[in-house]
Amino acid sequence: MDHRGSRRLSGKEEWFWYLAAAITYIVCGIWQKFLLNWFIGPLWLVAFVVVGPALWDRVRGLGNGGREDA
Repeated sequence: MDHRGSRRLSGKEEWFWYLAAAITYIVCGIWQKFLLNWFIGPLWLVAFVVVGPALWDRVRGLGNGGREDA
């Protein structure tokens, strides 16, 4: 756990999320050309890597550290 109460990603998990962010950005950029710029690209990457694992943990039921009252 880090200071925010969320878990840190392992090396393989981190690579997975960065790769998933890059692939989704490229695929979405094929159809929506406005996504392909220097502002949205880094924002997409950071948002995907920060929000993606937290959402995935919440869907799997791991978001509150196993506590029922959180």
